Amino acid sequence: MNKLLLLTTFLLGLVSSKINAQSSLPIHIGIKGGSNYSELPVSDGLNSKYAMGYFGGAMARFDFKRFYIQNEILYSEKSSKIEKTAVAGSKNAKWKSLEMPLIIGYKVIDLTTINVRVFGGGVYSYVLDENFSSLNQLKNAYSKFDRSNIGYQVGAGVEMWKFTVDFIYQGGLNNVNKNFSSRPNSFNVSVGYFFL
Repeated sequence: MNKLLLLTTFLLGLVSSKINAQSSLPIHIGIKGGSNYSELPVSDGLNSKYAMGYFGGAMARFDFKRFYIQNEILYSEKSSKIEKTAVAGSKNAKWKSLEMPLIIGYKVIDLTTINVRVFGGGVYSYVLDENFSSLNQLKNAYSKFDRSNIGYQVGAGVEMWKFTVDFIYQGGLNNVNKNFSSRPNSFNVSVGYFFL
């Protein structure tokens, strides 16, 4: 009985993958996740360096010939290494946010099994939580942390069958604090899968 169930499941999976492979629907839905390497520029005797974080969420794409529009909703945790210029040692400033990129892309190479893409667009992020408690100097400066931020993304990616790999640069367009100039930026590497 178990063997019959296993064989039936395998055959149904094979048939559905054939149908999906032959489907030319312009709408695709999937998931993605990856790593980010972020920096939060600071001042007042402090230096900032890139530190590693991660992100994950869902994506939806609408294809129009070689062009496409893609919208995403991602949970992101970012970190930036902060060092005092006069004293040795460093600590990480961390923040968690919801990010909603909206990009327009173009398939430079568009084959049946593989495509190479370039893209760019805007991203809205809302900070859910920030942890500067271990950095008193930074905590005081960011006491009025602006939770809503607008930024931009540019990048390139490769897609093979339903899997995607993207390399993205993300920069801020507005300061995270109105009192001084500080716009976070990051380099992202992601892997995704379109199940529709």
